[in-house]
Amino acid sequence: MRHDPLRNRKGQFVIEAVLLMVVGVSFFIWGTNQLREQKILAKLIGGPWEKVSGMIESGVWETPDKARANHPNQIDRSLTIDPKG
Repeated sequence: MRHDPLRNRKGQFVIEAVLLMVVGVSFFIWGTNQLREQKILAKLIGGPWEKVSGMIESGVWETPDKARANHPNQIDRSLTIDPKG
């Protein structure tokens, strides 16, 4: 039985594993860079928070500057304590 070096596949698994790791790490680095550059997480957290902040401050589902104008304290009152007024 002759030993044929072209049919020796002992190192093929290691080479394929290293190549898959390189591809996986490259994809992970690319993905994290995209998340940072496009600020996707900041948009997911900060975008809805604007309207929640308006609801907390003024009780209206708008951004805080728009919600302040719709706050019940900003409505002109039709009744007064003084009946003559």
